[in-house]
Amino acid sequence: MSSGNTSKYFKYAIGEILLVVIGILIALQINNWNEGRKDRIKEATILKQINLDFKSNKRQLDSIKINNDKVIAGCDVILSLMPFKKEQATADTLFKYMPIVMNVKTFNPSNGTIEALISSSSFEVIRNDSLRNLLVSWKDRYVDFSEEEQYARDFQIWQLGPYWRENFDFIGGFSDSNMEQMVKPQFMNLWFDKRQSVLEVQNAIRDEGIERYINEIIRLTEAYD
Repeated sequence: MSSGNTSKYFKYAIGEILLVVIGILIALQINNWNEGRKDRIKEATILKQINLDFKSNKRQLDSIKINNDKVIAGCDVILSLMPFKKEQATADTLFKYMPIVMNVKTFNPSNGTIEALISSSSFEVIRNDSLRNLLVSWKDRYVDFSEEEQYARDFQIWQLGPYWRENFDFIGGFSDSNMEQMVKPQFMNLWFDKRQSVLEVQNAIRDEGIERYINEIIRLTEAYD
């Protein structure tokens, strides 16, 4: 083979190799683009569901805050009657506000999407680092907050409720025995504790950043709503 033909052969071979390499690179680029497109579709679907979940969580939390404010206000009315007087007007007010202050609501957020996401490889498709950090730390925030709620709930279930049931005659209305119970220090002290337990829940909503977390997660996923 002459040197001229050899040179042409090598140039031709190099050209063929370059075409193959370029073809492979283009194919890889197209494949990467397709995979990226699939990831963006998956990300949009996931974030839209998170957005819906946390908007529902926000509505629930707002309802709980309103209820807790009513409970605290009801306790304030009852506390304003102290020391209780054995008269019907006092009993009327007490029995009027009892259903309000005994109304307990607890926060039960929708966490299914987050828990399933974090435990799967799909979590990697979320590109926003701030959002990823919020989602990872959300459960710890909620657990810390729920401890305050649990205390308030347990106080009513295991202390206030039993005391009320054991010492008051619901059928007796304004009987002498009911009036006697109303002026006991133990009974009056329960209302201070009840108010404080609910106030601690309201404070925990702020201190644990529950509301801030919810609002920020909603904001970061708003584009997918």
